[in-house]
Amino acid sequence: MGGKSDNTEGSPRPNHGRAALLAAVARGARLSPSYLMLVALATAIAHVGLLMDSAPVVIGAMLISPLLGPIMAFGFGVAIFELALLRRAALALGAGMVLAVLISIVLTWLSPIQDVTPSILARVRPNLLDLLVAVFGGIAGAYATVRREAISLVGVAIATALVPPLAVVGFSIATGRMDFAWGALLLFITNATAIALMATITARVRGFGTHLSPRQSWAQTAGILATLVALAIPLGLRLAANVREARAQSAINRQLQELAGPGARIDRLDSNLAATPAQVDAVVMAPSFSDGLQDRFADRVEGVLGRNANVRLVQIRSGTPEADDARRALEGVIATERTRKEEVTRLRATLARIVDGDGSAVLVDPERRSARVFSAEALPPPTLAALQIAFPGWTLTWGEAEVQPDPAPSAAVTSSTD
Repeated sequence: MGGKSDNTEGSPRPNHGRAALLAAVARGARLSPSYLMLVALATAIAHVGLLMDSAPVVIGAMLISPLLGPIMAFGFGVAIFELALLRRAALALGAGMVLAVLISIVLTWLSPIQDVTPSILARVRPNLLDLLVAVFGGIAGAYATVRREAISLVGVAIATALVPPLAVVGFSIATGRMDFAWGALLLFITNATAIALMATITARVRGFGTHLSPRQSWAQTAGILATLVALAIPLGLRLAANVREARAQSAINRQLQELAGPGARIDRLDSNLAATPAQVDAVVMAPSFSDGLQDRFADRVEGVLGRNANVRLVQIRSGTPEADDARRALEGVIATERTRKEEVTRLRATLARIVDGDGSAVLVDPERRSARVFSAEALPPPTLAALQIAFPGWTLTWGEAEVQPDPAPSAAVTSSTD
């Protein structure tokens, strides 16, 4: 009876619809020049966005990336045990991964910026929550694929990061940070595997693979569960470590407040508990100084962590001109550093635009407040005047001619424009 029911459901029209869907899924996993071009462009955009710490730019790279296609095809290939589709998806995904990592390595070598930004750090320590996002995203992506809802796949592409982790892998390899590279690679593997497995489950629920034998179905189910467990164990351990670190930071904050007394206020508490030994820096505002506070606080910190720690504590008397001056100085340092970073980013982008977007031709030294542009063409005087106004105090070297900072840039520009 069951076979008759399957034949009834498998009338020509549904079979035609499923065949058309599988053909569309297979096209999404095709290794072609346009596929490789999109992978290259998405990686370049993601690389720039990570260095700029710009979420919109990184999101744009996710939307351009075609890696979701072969991952979905792999999931559907597992659902129907179609070896040809599995080979095609694996080839396209492997080629895309290798190309993305290589492009990121080359861009890192060419770029004068090799600082680790918060956007990069956010992708080197995946945990169990990242697996959950990938699981839910995979279900949504498979359902959108079956329903032919392309707009939903846009959201899946944003939610399940695929290209940015590969860009971080290349950046980390180029800069010698192999611990970051392994963390980012684990994030990509987690996302890709979870999406593919959820696509397999969704495809089976939607009626794909009904011709499989009970033995094949059990083997498929066991493989999916084993893979998810294998991913969940290290990610769960990482999540547990993150929770322990957060609790330790909270406990350190409570210990310092207790030692400083009710009239004191913790102005700043920075910690790097992943370092060996752990690093803890604190600034306390209090009505009076407490002798030996740093040593007592260091003992408490080591007691909380159960290991050695480097502790630096600064005490500032509150309600005094010195305290106000110290606070204003600290705020000024923070504001100056933020302004300096913004100015450097703006200068680098401006000079790159002048040389037709060739960022490799621009070298900026923030410490010496100097920048060099490797270009055979001379700098036009109006452009020089505009740069002197926009970036006073900077020394710009353009080819062989050196542009010194103008003590009165507005006057120089006036004479140039006149």
